Amino acid sequence: MQQIGAHIPLATNQFPQHPRRVYTAGGGRSSYCHRVMPFGQAYLHQHQVKAVLRASNPLQAVTSVNTNQEYSIRKDKCFQVEMKVHDTELDRYGVVHNAVYSYYIQNGHDKLFESLGISVDAITSKGNALALSEVQLKYIAPLRFCQSGDRFVIKVKLEQIKGVRVIFAQTIETLPDHKPVLEAKGTVVCLDKDYRPTRIFPDISTKILQFFSSKDD
Repeated sequence: MQQIGAHIPLATNQFPQHPRRVYTAGGGRSSYCHRVMPFGQAYLHQHQVKAVLRASNPLQAVTSVNTNQEYSIRKDKCFQVEMKVHDTELDRYGVVHNAVYSYYIQNGHDKLFESLGISVDAITSKGNALALSEVQLKYIAPLRFCQSGDRFVIKVKLEQIKGVRVIFAQTIETLPDHKPVLEAKGTVVCLDKDYRPTRIFPDISTKILQFFSSKDD
């Protein structure tokens, strides 16, 4: 389990290309999306993966009967983040290294929380933490680097909030043609000061549910 915001250096030239392991994951195009414009290159040139995540068996997408009883999650509602591929993220075959996609997925979570006013710093100041406990990746097509920067979009959807878990579904698509690159599912958990899973903090679950159940585009 890796704490959100923790940085793990990635030197892409030190990793061989491993066979791609495929897991079933939800995806799909979205009609209603909130977009964050591309980040500055300085941020994207950190050459880091924020979390090394373990894969697990597929999780069925269901609506929680606990914390989100009064909300109806919209399956067509998503949050978008645009990014660019950089040459430092490539492997020996000239495509984005498999490990970098975990960073992309983490970045989608981070920007979603930031846009909702969820402060990781405020959470950690109280001795608590947010962490990714599971991730499932399905590789569809590779991302490459070009001189203008191969642009792509990360789309984040909410699948479920229940107990200690928040389950997100993510897709990565190329821009501007929106060809599918990756499908993923990630589970975020809340941890107490002893790093034990605890129920999702009410203010966090409320903000997430309000966004993904709203009727605003």
